[in-house]
Amino acid sequence: MRPLLRRLGWHRSPLRRGSDRAEAWLNAVLLIVLVLAGPALATATARDAYRAEARAAAWDRAHRFEVWALLTSKPVPPEGAAQARWKAPDGTARGGAVAAPLNTVAGARVAIWVDERGAVTGAPPRHSPAAHAAGVAIVTLLLVGTALAAVRQLCRRLLDRRRLRSWQAEWLEVGPRWSRYRR
Repeated sequence: MRPLLRRLGWHRSPLRRGSDRAEAWLNAVLLIVLVLAGPALATATARDAYRAEARAAAWDRAHRFEVWALLTSKPVPPEGAAQARWKAPDGTARGGAVAAPLNTVAGARVAIWVDERGAVTGAPPRHSPAAHAAGVAIVTLLLVGTALAAVRQLCRRLLDRRRLRSWQAEWLEVGPRWSRYRR
């Protein structure tokens, strides 16, 4: 426990200055902010990200459908496009070009994705709301930690400048008495 307190600047020493005490308080405040605000902020952002990702997944389920298409022609290299017929989600017959493996023959069935009007669309992205929320929470914690570290570095730099000015003023007063080089 003592090494931690010493590292944070919470130790008794006759050589401690006001800037050292200010730095100790800064360390304590930033640590408390990290411990209290970091998880709270990460939880809030993760909750929002989860909800947004769940809404996107629900939208995809409501607007993209997997249907079977009957190939009316053999796929043409190199892209593997073939003519096909399928039924739209509303039951109307549709037709057009679809992607199919090159070794597929006319008359075979292939799975395609269509929108609510029956137009060919890409497969919906795989949504994992929990994994997305966990990633957002981790990134949020890292950003909070980075921001607090930047604040600490900036404050420490300012305190170091103040300490250097103080040491320089003291040395200008004491130095000539210790040194053989006198002014």
